[in-house]
Amino acid sequence: MATLVRRLRTSVAPMIDVTDPYFLRLTRLISPFGNHQLWTEMIHANAFSRGRIHLDSAKLAQNLPLRELEDFADNVVVQIGSSSPQDAHEAVATLVRLGVRNINLNCGCPSRNVQMGAFGAVLMKTPNVVADIVGAMSEAARGSGCRISVKCRIGIDEDESSEFLHGFLSTVTGQTRHKDELPIDIVLHARRAWLNGLSPKQNRLVPVLNYERAYEMVRSFTSTSFVVNGGIDSVDSVVEHLKLADSVMIGRKVREDPWFLSLLDQQVYNVPERMVPTPESVLAQYTQFADASHETYGTRYSVLARPLFVFFRGRMGKAMRTHLGWTLTKAKSQNFSHKNATYSVQFGELVQEAVHAANAEYASRSRASDAEVAEVGA
Repeated sequence: MATLVRRLRTSVAPMIDVTDPYFLRLTRLISPFGNHQLWTEMIHANAFSRGRIHLDSAKLAQNLPLRELEDFADNVVVQIGSSSPQDAHEAVATLVRLGVRNINLNCGCPSRNVQMGAFGAVLMKTPNVVADIVGAMSEAARGSGCRISVKCRIGIDEDESSEFLHGFLSTVTGQTRHKDELPIDIVLHARRAWLNGLSPKQNRLVPVLNYERAYEMVRSFTSTSFVVNGGIDSVDSVVEHLKLADSVMIGRKVREDPWFLSLLDQQVYNVPERMVPTPESVLAQYTQFADASHETYGTRYSVLARPLFVFFRGRMGKAMRTHLGWTLTKAKSQNFSHKNATYSVQFGELVQEAVHAANAEYASRSRASDAEVAEVGA
């Protein structure tokens, strides 16, 4: 393993339609101790070079976690997709000016739409192109302290050989760089990507995990910092992988249960239980953030609500998801102004209404269940 350049050893994976700025805000409120690196959804580089989203505050707020960049920039990673060194260079230069300190190139997404843009996992077929893109990114970040990384698979289609992956990584990390450019970090998803025949979801499940191939690369590239990703979904698996890798990345487990980060805080980072935020305090802070986001940027309530559908757990969680959906639908039909895209009721008030309704339903069902047990035992 390489000498660690940061103390963070756990990361929340970039996930499309999941790790938007609102989900990242929620995860940071759940785990406010700075233990986990937070990754954005992939943003196409030409959103900056051509779309100029950085000139539109509302669009920028939809794509970048501006709140986290204020005081957590060292631990936020912005992932970009690109097949053009020029677009990537401009995107990195813009992101650096915005205060971003970590930028990743996506070479692992196998979706058909991404392939049609000639980026993502298909780039692993052309390591020299990836090296050119990474070189342009490093040049744009030179002297800023911004770290550049590449996220890739351990193979594509039929080729999961050591020779293929070693050649790819050698080309990407071994190019001559300016003395002011930092080394390239690598994030390895320990599955191959099938570019045809499997959906993105199937590509996260069907290809067999091959951690040994990943750790073979860790042993071979001793001066490169490696993050291992894929199928890591328990505290025990995190601890085991941290014995062999510089860092681990967790995706679906956090998407399904963001409170897993709190468990890691306690069992990996030794945070005392008394310091762990309560659900009530997290929800209050999140709704305050959500209301401010809607007022400032016009963020839709449906977008602000999305992270909360995985916030509550168990039977209470099921009730809350149902009532939150109903409450938002009712608010839109009764209180939404299409003229200025605003609601007459604040998001936080709607969430509290849903919480009260869910609590009432949960209590009612609990009483009914207790009555059934009492009747059976009579």
